[in-house]
Amino acid sequence: LGATIAREVPSYGIYFVVYSLLMQTAAADLLGGIAPLVFGAMSGCACWLPVYPVDVVKTLLQNTEGENGNVCAWDVVRDLYAQGGVGAFFDGLTPKMLRAAVNHAVTFWIYSIVMGFIAV
Repeated sequence: LGATIAREVPSYGIYFVVYSLLMQTAAADLLGGIAPLVFGAMSGCACWLPVYPVDVVKTLLQNTEGENGNVCAWDVVRDLYAQGGVGAFFDGLTPKMLRAAVNHAVTFWIYSIVMGFIAV
């Protein structure tokens, strides 16, 4: 749970702040109706990039069994670094960024459409 919280809290903080700031720029006016798509994609990538190494460790931690079923996050970090250096913490980043761009672009686009319908 701790590793998940360590990933989620900063990630969502970055996600919503970046999107909100981008939507307040002049570029949002220029982009018009596609601004939520473009800025959703950008904020999705922005939120994953700094926490991706934490996600890699979290995933390995959840899929690794230690003695008595316990494994320490720092042990996972040490082993991962020993196996591949700093680059090991970024394995799979490209597909994650591609998925995040599409996922978050569509999320904010749909959100903007729904908010347009329910706005009073």
